[in-house]
Amino acid sequence: MSVIGLIAGEGSFPILVAEQLRKQGYDLKIAAVKDHAMGGIEQHASSFVWAHIGELKKTIDFFKGEGVKELILAGRVRHASVFSIKPDLKAVKLLASLKDKRVSTMLKAVCDLFEKEGIRILSSVGPLESMLFRERVYTRRKPSKRELKDISLAESAAKLISGQDIGQTAVVKDGVVVALEAMEGTDMCILRSGELAGSGTVVAKAVRASQDTRFDVPVIGLGTIKKLVRSGASVLAAEAGSALFFEERESVALADENGICVLGIK
Repeated sequence: MSVIGLIAGEGSFPILVAEQLRKQGYDLKIAAVKDHAMGGIEQHASSFVWAHIGELKKTIDFFKGEGVKELILAGRVRHASVFSIKPDLKAVKLLASLKDKRVSTMLKAVCDLFEKEGIRILSSVGPLESMLFRERVYTRRKPSKRELKDISLAESAAKLISGQDIGQTAVVKDGVVVALEAMEGTDMCILRSGELAGSGTVVAKAVRASQDTRFDVPVIGLGTIKKLVRSGASVLAAEAGSALFFEERESVALADENGICVLGIK
């Protein structure tokens, strides 16, 4: 049985990855990020450890001790966590070497560090490739002509901020950019847009042109659709081939119940 490691961050993403890896016959070793990962993730592992974001030595030593040569990162690390890192000596040295402390900068450096330690970081999409958004309309309702224009603007805005590693989500209504995701995350951005502009907003989620699928994978699921319902949004557009669609059947059903259009776009 092949051994593989998983660093589990926030949300259901790590659980889904863990389930798929176990189905594929892997012996799974998990290091879960404390205050981020969901409880119960440990049941998927033959060996398990909790570690704070800044405990790099503990995490590397755990995987090396378990004979892990390949590793997957799954789940969000909250942007605000950069202000509360309690780094060990290895993390202090890593942080001191960085040009900035954006999440993508830190995660890339962490990936490079693990690979120097002999642990290769794999794409987190691999086990879940069948869950990638496809270029299609998922819901009964298709976007109107007005919404198509708003989708185009929202996608452009989302691409702009994702390229600067600010966020991945943009919200537009009637040709006006209502909200852009920053440190608060997608869900809060969607809710804030509803407070600012009311119902009928169009939400787009995009990735950077230089997407690194080791750690940069947008995820949409039932929780996202629930936030769209609360905010009164009318459309969710995600980039086909780049964003993952979790709980697709339940998400589409809820969107249909509330007249929301969900689609994958190029």
